[in-house]
Amino acid sequence: MKIAMFTETYVPQKNGVAISVFLYKRALEQRGHQVYVVTTVGNSNDEILVLKSTQFKYESNHVIPVDGRLLPVFDFVRSKNVEIVHSHAPFALGLRALAVQKYLKLPHVHTYHTLLVEYRHYIPKPLTPSRKSVAEFSAWFCNMVNRIVAPTENIKRELESYGVVRPIHVIPTGIDVDSFDRPPLIDVRKEHGISSKTRLLLYVGRMAKEKNVSFLLRVLAHLLQKKHDVHLLLVGDGPERNQLEEEAKQLGIEDRVTFTGALPRERLVDYYQQADVFVFASMTETQGLVVLESLAAGTPVVAVAKMGVANVLRDKEGALLLEEPVLEEFVEKVEMLLSDPKLYDEMRSRGRIYVRQHWSIDKTVQELERVYEMGVEEGPIEVEYYTSVWIEIMVEKMKQISNKIFTAGGGRRVTFAPFSRTRGR
Repeated sequence: MKIAMFTETYVPQKNGVAISVFLYKRALEQRGHQVYVVTTVGNSNDEILVLKSTQFKYESNHVIPVDGRLLPVFDFVRSKNVEIVHSHAPFALGLRALAVQKYLKLPHVHTYHTLLVEYRHYIPKPLTPSRKSVAEFSAWFCNMVNRIVAPTENIKRELESYGVVRPIHVIPTGIDVDSFDRPPLIDVRKEHGISSKTRLLLYVGRMAKEKNVSFLLRVLAHLLQKKHDVHLLLVGDGPERNQLEEEAKQLGIEDRVTFTGALPRERLVDYYQQADVFVFASMTETQGLVVLESLAAGTPVVAVAKMGVANVLRDKEGALLLEEPVLEEFVEKVEMLLSDPKLYDEMRSRGRIYVRQHWSIDKTVQELERVYEMGVEEGPIEVEYYTSVWIEIMVEKMKQISNKIFTAGGGRRVTFAPFSRTRGR
């Protein structure tokens, strides 16, 4: 099968959707399929079409296309004999996927990766959309595709509450569990000048408001007040980083917290492996791949069981969970792992087994493959979606006409039959 994935984020960007698309591309190709990518990141090659893009004004980590032309996208998809398209966001690239669906008559699968109603704050007032308008837009988009993939049951129920009536399949993003079993390449403590006796807490993700990283700084401050020898590593970047660094200074813990910035994935594995506890307080995740990656690396997790995290983690299966982000309770869970070697070893072992049994990409890619097969069997569905592609077609046709359509030597005017009005003789 030949598949075209449309995504506004892709490697080398470091976020859940980018990694998801990359891993599924690789896994599908290992199963004999051919996967092409239309994106805004990286460099074009025979398998990837990168559109001319710029950073989103209100969120520097998000890249959006500035070239609105559709014909180059159509030509790329058509030249690869694509059989089905798979969009990963309902915005600029998702709309291009809709156009491909409409004009090239291809079935279309969409993965609803992000709980968009919780990300409205990236559009400043007075432009901030209401929750209702975001929900209505999500339903409009999803109801025009063949099938939707939701990473969790919670997201499926959320979409149904918006009025989505197209088939929704719950398929979590799988984890490449084998990549977390390799020997370490670096000594994380030595790299950051941290004592070998100090226990490491780790967070991986964007430095953004919805990730609730500020809560983790307060967790660290509380642990230090209780005389625990701990250090917090915050891996990632984002719009809140400067503010979080300032907050660490205000709490007097700046020498016990390290902001590493974004890291290459091959180095990130070492951080997962060498941390003592992975801490996560986000309450807006559609899935939360980082908590599963931590378990795959053998590092227990303390997290707030909200939205996607509640769907992917089970209490005591490598993780200690809280229903709400209550500071004292979160600190207590971390202390349990740090002070009880028997519990700690049990959580390490159970977490690894749990991820391998339930969240391996080798398992989930087969479910995605079946959704594609159903889409291809159904064929494209008709959509009421209008674009200005006819203008592009007209311009391209005009380019093919000789300049003589306008003037000839000596200024003699000539006509082109299809565009001329002539009298019959």
